[in-house]
Amino acid sequence: MYKILKLKTIALFFAMLSLVSSSTFAESVAQFESNIINKYYKTSLTDRYENDGVNQEVATKVANFIERNSQSFEYPFKNLLDKNLLLLNYSPDRKLKFYTFNISAGGSMREFESYVQFKHGNKVITHALDDGGFIKAIRQTQLNNVPTYLISRTYIGSSCEGQYSIQANQINNNQYKSVKIFKTKTKALDQININYDCHYYLKNIQPFDMDRHYIRVSQDLKNIDILLIKPSGELTQNYLRYQKTKNNYQYIGTVK
Repeated sequence: MYKILKLKTIALFFAMLSLVSSSTFAESVAQFESNIINKYYKTSLTDRYENDGVNQEVATKVANFIERNSQSFEYPFKNLLDKNLLLLNYSPDRKLKFYTFNISAGGSMREFESYVQFKHGNKVITHALDDGGFIKAIRQTQLNNVPTYLISRTYIGSSCEGQYSIQANQINNNQYKSVKIFKTKTKALDQININYDCHYYLKNIQPFDMDRHYIRVSQDLKNIDILLIKPSGELTQNYLRYQKTKNNYQYIGTVK
């Protein structure tokens, strides 16, 4: 009887310890978020915010924090989102969490820095992403029975020029890696890019719809269409269609 009570006491102690540790850490993440806002948000409202590199400092501090603290994966960072100091995107299965920061240093060119988090067992892995675009959307499909994530980005070179892209990624051997799933007539690509020029915007297309016009992705993810542009930069009404197969997206020809 004594042994049973002793075991129950020990189990209760560890349960309480777990709750205390979890609560303490949640508070520490919240406190970190609050500290970032208290230190930088007022600065972000001044004209010198970008020129002084404050946004890069915010990105560096948050990135270092999430890499060291695995519980950040579950934390929503709502206050940072509300203050526009951070943008979050999740994969449809919620297994990937993307952090994006505006690290622009003034001018019409926009620069972004992104990180991805995902779980491996009880461990949370954080990767810095090399692609500096603004993440617009995350789509998910199965290729060769492997979850494949289609990342849509916008790159802003100036107020008039930039690029839209779609990139394919998978988790392989605990690594977030791009995969060459787009099969053209001659080669395989992990990413398709298409440049835009404001001088050739189509009429009746709203600015927030432009990326969806240049790269069309069907709702069922069966087709990905890339707008065909003349060498002069003039837009056409035709698209290069990539159609989903079991293993990839195969180019099948031109469509309207």
